[in-house]
Amino acid sequence: MTDIDTRLLRSFLTVAAERSFSIAAELRGCSQGTMSLRIRTLEEQLGMRLFERNRAEVRLTDAGRDLLPGAQAMVDLHDRLLDRAGSKLIAGNVRLGISEDCSSTLLPGLLQRMRETYTALELEIRCGQGLPLRRAVETGGLDLAVVLLLEDLPSAAVLSRPRLYWVAAPEFVAGDWPVMPVAGYPEGYPLREAGVAALRSCGTAYREVVTGSDERAIQSAVACGGAVAVMAEGTVPADMKIVSHSPALPSPGRAVIQLLERPGPQAEAAQIVRREISGLYPGA
Repeated sequence: MTDIDTRLLRSFLTVAAERSFSIAAELRGCSQGTMSLRIRTLEEQLGMRLFERNRAEVRLTDAGRDLLPGAQAMVDLHDRLLDRAGSKLIAGNVRLGISEDCSSTLLPGLLQRMRETYTALELEIRCGQGLPLRRAVETGGLDLAVVLLLEDLPSAAVLSRPRLYWVAAPEFVAGDWPVMPVAGYPEGYPLREAGVAALRSCGTAYREVVTGSDERAIQSAVACGGAVAVMAEGTVPADMKIVSHSPALPSPGRAVIQLLERPGPQAEAAQIVRREISGLYPGA
């Protein structure tokens, strides 16, 4: 029986999540050639083709889709075993900042992992806008921060490059609106900046019908059919649709979710939180 290296499974999960060998290679810290070799090795070990490759996109085969939940479960189990083996009673307080536009996807999993394994470690979490959180890390006010931005920061570790989508209620038709109604975050938030740039690039007239940092208010405006909004991949509610192939709503592109660390050596507690955050992103 062949033992499968978890590094191959992590590479498979990253390519599946990003649908790109080049982005997956960047996130896993290797060359594109190495990433291709890992996937080919995994395919040979399993005796099945996992991806359909062409110039436009990378897609999972039926066999790849069948493997996906099992591969994720194996990697998760591997990580939990290591965590429990090394989860001595590490005490400490870690000050963590999380961008408001990615807190809903990160917080539940992170808090659960910390509660199950590191009961003596305390998290002090501050949610806010990416740029102020970045400054707080640089000045030592925070130990770590997870921020969603539109550009790479040279000192940050990239966790993910989620696609950004225009999202609307199922009955919403973009062509019915001479002036596009938009719901979104205030000025300075990356999702808003990406949306505005996309609208201006094609000359779409728009008005902001709901503006605020409350994600629930934005989703409510969209759900009732009164607006469109930009949302990141993995955060689109099941009862909403992604608007594609609309000349009035061109793609907002991708964002970058990054992990920042304050300058200087980090305590063991902060190193653990950093590792747990990285483990919650398939590409990290």
